[in-house]
Amino acid sequence: MSIEENVAKLDALVKIIAPGIFALTVAMVLLEVVVLMLRKVQMNHKGGVVSLISGIGVFGFEAVADFFFYLALSYWMYAHRIFELGFKWYVWLACFLLFDFIFYWSHRIQHEVRLLWCFHSPHHSTPEMRLSSAVRGSVIEFIMTPWYFIWMCALGFHPLMFITVRTFSRVWGVLEHVHESFVGYHPWLNKIFITPDVHRVHHGTNVQYLDRNYSEILSIWDRMFGTYEEYNAKPVYGIMKKIDTDNFVQVQTHAWIDLCNDLKQTASWKNKLKLLYMPPGWYPDGRDFTANTLKKNLAGVS
Repeated sequence: MSIEENVAKLDALVKIIAPGIFALTVAMVLLEVVVLMLRKVQMNHKGGVVSLISGIGVFGFEAVADFFFYLALSYWMYAHRIFELGFKWYVWLACFLLFDFIFYWSHRIQHEVRLLWCFHSPHHSTPEMRLSSAVRGSVIEFIMTPWYFIWMCALGFHPLMFITVRTFSRVWGVLEHVHESFVGYHPWLNKIFITPDVHRVHHGTNVQYLDRNYSEILSIWDRMFGTYEEYNAKPVYGIMKKIDTDNFVQVQTHAWIDLCNDLKQTASWKNKLKLLYMPPGWYPDGRDFTANTLKKNLAGVS
């Protein structure tokens, strides 16, 4: 069977990938809840429901957007590709490495640019770390997230290859959120991969953990760009601002409302613009609660 015939058959799977991944994720979430209940581990069930509702929105809107727009766009880009890359094993490897590299930087700027943080903050809002936390996200992130990656098809990576790598990355990303009672500390794995304990650091509001461990699968990007942090204290999960994390509407809108209020209270158009691209915690009046400043204060650096 030719490569073209295999691709044609596998392309049919693309339409069921999103609902399939969501169904698998929900099954894993529910299985984890059952096991944790049997172990008598305390959980916030209301917060878990909010996370699942968020997940339905995230996966649902993304599936619709993929079906009606992004999938067609990826094939259009591939039809106008720059390079003929094919399907050799090293092309798959290159696709994976590039996707993971882009994920690092896209994730990082979502933490370092306030406008983009508005899309990402719902994911960090939960004070728990378990599989349900993985699906908590912004229901409108489908507007932004695909644009980070979809141009890979224009380089010459077939949409099937791109979606396969994206799917593997997403499953890995879900498993990173597993409850700490299931997966412990494995320093030898952390040298290469983003493991659950490495990702727990990323979700911590502890000052030393802020804006650290952005990578999805390979930890080398964080090590390369100076954002890697070892797990050395139990993380306090959530976001810096206290909100009702069991309120779906507040979880989805609080960052946008805060940004709009700050824009209204700022007279200068220059400062209005800076409020959009400066890190969360920066204010035109001189207040500075950005992660970098908080870290400097913790270290006693003026």
